[in-house]
Amino acid sequence: MKKLNEFVLLGTLMVSLAFLFACQREEVKQYAATEIYPEDTILQTVKNKRAMIVVAHDDDMCATSGTIALLNKNGWEIAVLSMTKGRERNEAQRKACRPILDSVLFVNLTPLQIWKDYAGVEKPYQAFPRDQFEDAFHRERLEKEYIKPILDFKPTVIFTLDNQFGGYGHPEHVLVSQLVLDLAKEGKIDVDHIYQSVFTDHMEETIMARHSARMKSWGFPGDDWEKAKEAYQVDGMPEPNVQIKISEVAELKMNYLRSYNEEEKKKINFFLPAFEDYSAEDYFKIFDREFFRIISL
Repeated sequence: MKKLNEFVLLGTLMVSLAFLFACQREEVKQYAATEIYPEDTILQTVKNKRAMIVVAHDDDMCATSGTIALLNKNGWEIAVLSMTKGRERNEAQRKACRPILDSVLFVNLTPLQIWKDYAGVEKPYQAFPRDQFEDAFHRERLEKEYIKPILDFKPTVIFTLDNQFGGYGHPEHVLVSQLVLDLAKEGKIDVDHIYQSVFTDHMEETIMARHSARMKSWGFPGDDWEKAKEAYQVDGMPEPNVQIKISEVAELKMNYLRSYNEEEKKKINFFLPAFEDYSAEDYFKIFDREFFRIISL
């Protein structure tokens, strides 16, 4: 009887702790999309199932990783291409991507080789007007390094961030996404569709308001998003035109997100709020869709 009572007490304690933890978790439903967009149909009809994620940084594919996992599960050959982050970080990226895609490729350019005066840039992540990009970046060098692996892989579909705002304003995001679009329009790469990963208006406004409030609570201005919109003369990311349901690959996406080191996970948490506090099933019941603007060529 004593052991039974101890067992009941332990069970009650575990339930209480679980309830307490649930109460302390940030309520993330407020950040989920309220809008509904048409379900994507293009990817279901593509015969040459080869896709490439082309981004500036390895963690830029977080918001599209569910779609990538879904395509890979359905027989697509998929590669990701981003700038190198050093041997240790590159190896971590290879390990993280192994369950959701096939090839991890790197452009071997450092910030010193990409920026014309990197030493003089105080905040390389801060947005500035696009008409200053030519003076700031070695675009021809970047184009040369990106174009070869794209031509070698021969993707039918390319996934990028948007070329208008780069997700949240990072100039390297805008630079690489615009580069891919220019290469496609100029016929330097042969691709049928570009899927630009974006948030809905509701997601963007609520998530960035959360980010701003957190930054202010830590003693920072918290106005980077507004400054980025002003610098690029836009209202934020472009509006999506399709959605893709990703609930069936919830575990794969969550495992990918949680594979990053602690510093990177803190950054991801800015844009995928409190993802570490939830199970994969619970989190991706709430954030059950990924959104894209499709540019067909």
